[in-house]
Amino acid sequence: MDISGISSTAVTQASSAKTGEEVSIAILNKALDIEAKTAKELINSVASPTQEVPREKLAPHLGSNVDVQA
Repeated sequence: MDISGISSTAVTQASSAKTGEEVSIAILNKALDIEAKTAKELINSVASPTQEVPREKLAPHLGSNVDVQA
């Protein structure tokens, strides 16, 4: 019985499966890099709190009542 044809086919399939896995991992790594970059840009785009607004510039009814019954 000649098994040389079967073994070469199995090796070819295993090789292509390994290549497919490597490509999938590379795509996943690229997607994670893009996601990290996007998250960093989003965090940097949020306005950092600046100085407090002086109390005299606020309307007199703001900041004097706190609703603790939510």
